[in-house]
Amino acid sequence: MFKKTRDVKRIIERYRQELRNLNINSEKIILYGSYAKRNPREDSDIDLIVISDDFKDMNLRERLEILGVAAGRVFEPIEALGYTPKEIKQKKETFLESII
Repeated sequence: MFKKTRDVKRIIERYRQELRNLNINSEKIILYGSYAKRNPREDSDIDLIVISDDFKDMNLRERLEILGVAAGRVFEPIEALGYTPKEIKQKKETFLESII
């Protein structure tokens, strides 16, 4: 069942808290995908970009692992990608440009 906007906001805040518990202090969390476009389906996940300096010494696998642990603790269908602020500024990828 898809979530209401206020429910998604609560889920993101719980996710932010779980990241803090894992020593990831997010500067910004960006919602993108079907929930951001306000057209989720019943099987839609919550797509997020997490921006934090705490990712600077982590490789992709480590980032995805910690983001996945936080999502598991929230027990919601969250798909998150993690970037540092510097990486966001440097990214020229069409994917990131289209969602930021």
